Amino acid sequence: MSMFREHWIGGLVAYSTFFIVSLISTIAVSVLYAVPAAWNPTISLNPLKVVGCFAIAVLFGLWPDVDIKSKSQKIFYTILFVLNVALIAFWRKYLESALLGLFAMLPIMSKHRGWTHARITMILLPGVFLLVPIYATYPEWHSGGTPLGAFDALLESEELPSLILTGLPFYVASFIGYASHLYLDGILFRSRKAQRRKVRASQ
Repeated sequence: MSMFREHWIGGLVAYSTFFIVSLISTIAVSVLYAVPAAWNPTISLNPLKVVGCFAIAVLFGLWPDVDIKSKSQKIFYTILFVLNVALIAFWRKYLESALLGLFAMLPIMSKHRGWTHARITMILLPGVFLLVPIYATYPEWHSGGTPLGAFDALLESEELPSLILTGLPFYVASFIGYASHLYLDGILFRSRKAQRRKVRASQ
């Protein structure tokens, strides 16, 4: 099995397992204790968001290999290019486009299995899904806003916890997809398959 196929299947299987267990737990607790299903913010029951979470889990299962010429790199740079064009041509978000372009250069400037394969990146990078709802809600965060005004509005907001929870299902999906990649590469934990691959490489 190619590494590309192994990683997208790994992300899909890992998130599917989590989603099924979490869904069963959500339904069981809701029925037994008569509480709303929203008690579990790690998954969404909105069909569109569910599909989005599965897609994100698969993509983040591929993401770490964006630092080397691969199918994963082609997929992500195609997505980033389309998104950058949309930011400029349709939404007139020039600052956001520039920041996206800057970020897009970072993986190819690093060595293979560098920061894209780090455990800390697995935790921090999915955090973008926690920031998107905040960014979309407060105009102070948009191009032209002052950082001080943005942080003041954020700190004074009573909606902050609910906004973070809005992005939590996507954070969890991306985190699980990312973790599946590092696991299969033998970085997160030393999987048996990764151990066998290391032995073959040393022979």
